[in-house]
Order: sequence, then structure tokens, then C-alpha cells
Amino acid sequence: MNPNSVKRLGLVVKRGDMSQAQFSNHWLHVHAELCKRLPNLLRYSVNLVDRERFPEFGYDGFSELWFESEEAMLASLGSAAGTTLLADLPNFTERIYPIISHEFHQIWA
Repeated sequence: MNPNSVKRLGLVVKRGDMSQAQFSNHWLHVHAELCKRLPNLLRYSVNLVDRERFPEFGYDGFSELWFESEEAMLASLGSAAGTTLLADLPNFTERIYPIISHEFHQIWA
């Protein structure tokens, strides 16, 4: 993997009509499986946030998707698998705020 890869983070707010268990289950067992099918994806993680512990954060979780370049990321999200993945977002999110970051590894095991 390129040590200075591109990462797409998605800051997620769960749907208001879902319990935390329903939200987590959908993200970890439905949406994550769709995400794993993306072409060019190097790494993927889901980070769930305990909103009772961190109420000021404002998000129920965030995803991290690593790609070699922005071009690879855009091609991945524009693929059939990417279209399916993005279409699933309303099934468990009220809002998602995607950001792109350029990651510079300092300590990376």
C-alpha cells in the first residue's frame, strides 16, 4: 500500500427510527459486506461511537476506506458495486458527511 494513501471518511448519523442495535447490525452485517466488494479498496474499517459517552461528537460512527489515489477512489465509487453501496446508505443513515483525507503514516505496523 502507498504509505501516503487517500482515505474517504464517512461521518454517519443513524436513522432516527432505528435503535442502536438495528443501526449497528445493518452497518456491520449488510453495508460492510457491500463495501468489501468495492474494486480498488485497500482497507476498510467501521468505527461505532457510544453517543452516551461522547454526546457532543454528533455522529454515531464513521467509516474509513483507503485507496491508492483519488482516481482509484472515484472509479471504485462509480462502479456498479459503488452504486449499490451508496444506494444502501438511506437504509441505516439519516445523514452522512463524506470527507477525503490524505493520510501520512507516522507509525504503521
